Amino acid sequence: MNKKTGLLAGILVILCIAAGILFHANKPETVTGSKEINVVVIHADQTENTFTYQTDAEYLADVLLENELVDGDMGSYGLFITTVDGETADDSKQQWWCITKGGEQVNSGADALPITDGDQFELTLMEGY
Repeated sequence: MNKKTGLLAGILVILCIAAGILFHANKPETVTGSKEINVVVIHADQTENTFTYQTDAEYLADVLLENELVDGDMGSYGLFITTVDGETADDSKQQWWCITKGGEQVNSGADALPITDGDQFELTLMEGY
């Protein structure tokens, strides 16, 4: 049993190292320097507010938090956005904030979403999981 346990532990360590290498190799590039981005907030009643920000931040969450556009909880998967532009998602209605970029859904949270000059992001209050 000890040899088997040691072998499994070794394989697990190798897999963890490989996963870390793959993550860093495929991580989106960030852009340093000044950028201008637009953030469109689409509320539950379908009203829209557009915010334009000049920033040196590299990730969307930094811009949203610095400008107090969003509030949320920091968890093991990053920032979970609960409130945008003063409107809080209602768990009893299964509401949540969806992030899109140029109308296309993104595959990461705001704190792992790099920004470049001219980007447009949309934060839409969705209903139903």
